[in-house]
Amino acid sequence: MLKKYYSVFGPALRVLDAVILVVCWIAAYYLRKNYPLGIMTNALPPFDQYWAYSIVIVLLWGTVFSLLNLYSSHRISRRTAEAYKVLRAHGLALLVFISLTYLITAYKLSRGVFVYFGVLSSIMLVAARVNLRNFVRHMRAKGYNLQRVLVVGTGPVAVQAVRRLTRHPELGLRIVGFVAARACAAQDTHPNPASGAVDGLPILGSIRETADLVHRHDADKLVIALSRAEAGQMEAVLESLKDDIVDVILIPDIYDYVALGYQLEDFDGLPLVSLNETPIMGFNFLLKRMFDVLIASVALILLSPIMLILAALVRLTTRGPIFYGQERMSLNGKPFRMLKFRSMGVDQKGDVGLLTKKDDPRVTAVGRLMRGTSLDELPQFFNVLAGDMSIVGPRPERTWVVEEVRTKIPRYMLKHKVKAGITGWAQVNGWRGDTSLEKRIEYDLFYIKNWSIMFDLKILFLTVFRINRNAY
Repeated sequence: MLKKYYSVFGPALRVLDAVILVVCWIAAYYLRKNYPLGIMTNALPPFDQYWAYSIVIVLLWGTVFSLLNLYSSHRISRRTAEAYKVLRAHGLALLVFISLTYLITAYKLSRGVFVYFGVLSSIMLVAARVNLRNFVRHMRAKGYNLQRVLVVGTGPVAVQAVRRLTRHPELGLRIVGFVAARACAAQDTHPNPASGAVDGLPILGSIRETADLVHRHDADKLVIALSRAEAGQMEAVLESLKDDIVDVILIPDIYDYVALGYQLEDFDGLPLVSLNETPIMGFNFLLKRMFDVLIASVALILLSPIMLILAALVRLTTRGPIFYGQERMSLNGKPFRMLKFRSMGVDQKGDVGLLTKKDDPRVTAVGRLMRGTSLDELPQFFNVLAGDMSIVGPRPERTWVVEEVRTKIPRYMLKHKVKAGITGWAQVNGWRGDTSLEKRIEYDLFYIKNWSIMFDLKILFLTVFRINRNAY
């Protein structure tokens, strides 16, 4: 379904993007020449030297956009999500282009041209895609090139399939109605026995009539969206269609088990559905690791004076070690020793078996200051360099806490499919300290499912301004 959509619009988008980039590059030159900003004081080289770069731009942007699946995709997204993907890919291509011109060319291109080109092309690339999708939606609404779709099933899976398909009219799919796997029953979603309808669409017949209904309603596609209880009837549907040419789309009822996402793979001709794989693997894992090492190294250099002062305060005000190592759980459920500045007296063993509370009497005066500003967490940058933690990720819990709650909170262990973090999406939204573990896991799983370097940067930015929320 999506393959066919992108096979038509993928080449069109390639041509459209190439035209936009060349036009914006030429326009940027003339804007810089005729409307230089205050900082643009250098002489501008002849246009002939800039025109040649149009070929490089088209090839480079085409390569980057292709690598990031902007011309072929296994996923359809909303317009805002598509705009974000375009801007992310465009920013990467622009960064590579600027780097290449400064490293390879004999002369430096105008920064003013880059500024104008970056702004113009960002606006035009996004606007072109949004307008193209709107145009296609408009044409579909007028009835051009529509495909008729029958949906087998009347349960929650089928209803969700219909709602999401109708959310994207640019695909050109018109839902004709449902094929009931059984008579309307209480477990159907929004059934209307009087009118024989589900969620506003008619039930056209039973599963035994599938082949006849396909011919009677001239269906182009058949979406099989049976619930797990109805899955036994799938064989009858497929058997009745073995001599038909209708396209068959299978939507398995696995949504309840998908917390982080899924991936469909072809293993030597055998279709495999992988559940709950994280996006932080392969190159993304390497990218995040490089990000962690860079941020941790810079942080330790910049914060070393503060850390030395805190170490001296801990040593001078209480007896015992400066650092406190606490066993926590990280990637793949492996325990590690998480470092903190010691904030309790050495005769207090509460940290071993008890969760700390706000205004905990076991906390020292210096410890209360550090906890209130999260400065006791600074030694965890060493954990990041050692590879036990990440800068951003789900906050690690103590191993005894994990063992106690793993069977009580659904999908709790999935947070350990990535490295634990110094800060995280749950923490910047106020779920830290003595707060609900259920809400924390909800935010942690959202972070894992939607991870990107930009998301990490957003969390770091929010951490600076929300550092005292629910501190303990």
